[in-house]
Amino acid sequence: MASPLTKVPTVFAEPTGFSKVASQTSPSVNAVDPALPANFIQSVPCVVYECNLSLQLTYLSPNAHELIGIHPRSLLGTRAFWDERLLPEDLRLLCEKIEALKESDSASVLHRIIDDQGLPIWTSHGFRRLAATHSEVIRGCIVPLRNDPRIQDLQHSAVARFIHKLGNHFQLQKLIINSLQKSLPDSRETAVLDETVEKAIDLTRIFSEYCQSPTVVPIIDFCELIHSALLTRRASFAWKEIRLDQRLDDSLRGVMVHGDAYLLELALGSVLDNAFEATSKGGAIALQAKAELSEDNRSVVRLAVSDSGPGIEEKDAAQVTVPFFTSKKNHDGLGLSMAVRFIEMHGGLLTIKRGQKHGTEVQITLAAETSRQLTER
Repeated sequence: MASPLTKVPTVFAEPTGFSKVASQTSPSVNAVDPALPANFIQSVPCVVYECNLSLQLTYLSPNAHELIGIHPRSLLGTRAFWDERLLPEDLRLLCEKIEALKESDSASVLHRIIDDQGLPIWTSHGFRRLAATHSEVIRGCIVPLRNDPRIQDLQHSAVARFIHKLGNHFQLQKLIINSLQKSLPDSRETAVLDETVEKAIDLTRIFSEYCQSPTVVPIIDFCELIHSALLTRRASFAWKEIRLDQRLDDSLRGVMVHGDAYLLELALGSVLDNAFEATSKGGAIALQAKAELSEDNRSVVRLAVSDSGPGIEEKDAAQVTVPFFTSKKNHDGLGLSMAVRFIEMHGGLLTIKRGQKHGTEVQITLAAETSRQLTER
């Protein structure tokens, strides 16, 4: 079986049945089932497709734009639907499933698809490998999910009780340590114990923040959100003599986003903190943001934070957003993973890549409130 990760020429077989079923004008629609309406495929709540074993699309149902925000017209005959619209980790998972398929086998997977605006949509994706007229094909259906399934795996009430219990034990430990420090003021063991407990308390606090869910979802001015996250960090930037190159495009004026202001500020703050730690004294951090309006009158905001640090090592690139992964000493590895979690909670996307010359660039995309003011710009 050809590997789905192998690039192949764009020559592809004609659709092996789906295109005939999908055509509203083709007489073959009723040949499939006289009871089916002409717009049957467009009316079902899933996107259906067909591709060859090299993942080149030979059919994508017209309702793809309605359900997953993707115009199918430019995708046929290419792998772009998979290579450009799936995040690398999701594409690897999908390809592993496909490579394991035998004829007539089926499989399913949950993953994100990036729509035309650059926003992620969680989907349930089922597919099957079949023998067609001249070759084997993969046919599948993609159902958009309304909520991120990863967000629902943590019950906030249970986590809150867990954190409260830990806090009680930490309080008792601190009392004992204080007593030991009075009795043994020069004891190195007591000092190490105190440092260890302090780290555990700090990690518990960060984990408590990580597990939060949006409590209220008001409309927030996106520029104010950026200014608020920067305000509490300007002193640190000045102390380290880091130059902040802040470029907020005029298109952001009056643009609003729906979300929990506290969690979104935590997310942006984590990104800025990561850039701060990666940048040497006297270095620079660039923050750029703008709003965009799509053809169908939907708006998004895009923000990028770039640092002048050493950048991400290639071997670490796939793990930098995994909770507790860190390449730095004395770090918990929750900062960027927390930022990803909070951005995805709000239907957005956070991606990380190496800078063009050096450093790291973090990009955030969020849906924005479409206003008449933005439409007229």
